[in-house]
This record gives sequence, structure tokens and C-alpha cells, in this order.
Amino acid sequence: MPPLPMQHIPVQTGANCALFAIVSAARFLGCDATTEATLIRQLDRLQKADPRTFIGEVLSIDLLLDLIRGVIVNDTPLFSARPVAVSTPAELRAIIWEATRLGHALLVPFARPQSYDRYDRLLGQQAAGSAAAADLEAARIAKDTESAFHPADAHWALVNRVDEAGQIVLADSFEDVWGGGHGCEATFTLEKLAAANLALDGCFDWGRLLDARGRAWGMHDLRGKAYAPSTPGHKNPARLEAILGNGRQESLDLAGRVVVMERNA
Repeated sequence: MPPLPMQHIPVQTGANCALFAIVSAARFLGCDATTEATLIRQLDRLQKADPRTFIGEVLSIDLLLDLIRGVIVNDTPLFSARPVAVSTPAELRAIIWEATRLGHALLVPFARPQSYDRYDRLLGQQAAGSAAAADLEAARIAKDTESAFHPADAHWALVNRVDEAGQIVLADSFEDVWGGGHGCEATFTLEKLAAANLALDGCFDWGRLLDARGRAWGMHDLRGKAYAPSTPGHKNPARLEAILGNGRQESLDLAGRVVVMERNA
């Protein structure tokens, strides 16, 4: 399948990067606007009904698989999805090559460091003519020398292509850094993307999204509608109590696996 043009990469509206990675994958797999509307409607309903997610976040491979497989069109699942284990850069390379050869979409959970955030933001500012060359170069060096990947930075994206230098280019919905109403492309070396995936063996830091009373502010669903701040407490009070009792930390189930997604019809 051809890669998504940057203008077709959606932008996440909250803590729902995995959901927008699914939307990116649907576009990558050639779904039309009508099918995408059905996908978004059903995906939004499924995640709101599932107690394993408060505000669209997906911290479990099994949850992502259930959400993808739960989208039904004409009594048939629209997509199939399966996890694939990965423990080395060589294995990740083989998985990416196989998905590319077969035209499948590949969704990757990984730790996205702040150095990558800063670099991509400056790239967008450069496109708008508002980034100093020295600042961009400093950010590039910081990104290229990054070696720390933390589970608290858990994120999801679609593998979009492999560039001429052999780097993995992700279709990333994390932010509209180009100011054009679309996501961006984030570039990782094979070794670093594998390390960023394997780093997700720890805890997600809910302190970035929940206040001390467990309220979520400024979060929106797939359709852009705001969640009530009290949503986490009403949706799954036992889970919220456990998170707050653990210093707003929650264990992840993402390391060492990626998800292959195919269209059934």
C-alpha cells in the first residue's frame, strides 16, 4: 500500500493516540470516507463502553485488538488484527518488511521522548518560517542522540514507510505541529524504535492527565466532544482508586509486541 500523505494523517484530540492510529491504518488500507465514518462511530462507542479505558487511552494490546475487531459492517468485522512479538531490531525489520510486502497496516506502541516532540514542533515552525536554523539543528542533535526511552511516554502510531536512509517513518497523530489540521511524520532508526517499544515495560504516569482527585481536564473523544472531568471516576471507580493509590501510576501491557491490521472487505 502507498504511504499516507502527511495531509491525511489525523490529529488526536486527547489521550487517544491508539484510536487515531487505527483511523490512520484504515486510511492506509484504503477505506473511503463513508467506511471511515462508520469506523469512527463504532470505535467511539466501543471505547466508551469498555471499562479498560477512561478517556480513549489504550495501555493494553488486548484492548486494542478488541477495539479493532469489534467494528462490524454488514455483520462482518471490518478488520482483523493480530499481535506479533518483537524483541530485537532484526525482528522488527522483518515484521515491517512483511507488512509492507503484504500491504498490511502495522501499529506500533512506543515511548515517544520529549526530544522527538521538540524536533517535530520545530520542523513545523520551520515550514511556517518561524524557527531559527540553530534551534532546529540543536533539536535534531538532541533527537539523534536520544537514548532514554520511558514507559511514561507511551504512545501509538502507524508505520507509514521506510525512507531512503532505512529509517522508519511513522504516521503520528500526536499533534498538529504543521498548523495544517493534520498529524506529522516522526522518524526513528530501526534500533531506536525497537528500544522505544521494549521500554514500555513499566508504568504509565497518569499525573499528566488526571489531577489528584482523578479528574481529567481538556480531553476530547474521537469526534472532538469533551469528556466530563469526572468521567474516570464514573466509568471505572475501582481502577481509578487503584491508580490514585499507586501515585497515579499504572502498569503497561505494550512492550515486545506490535499489531498487524488487515481489512476484511
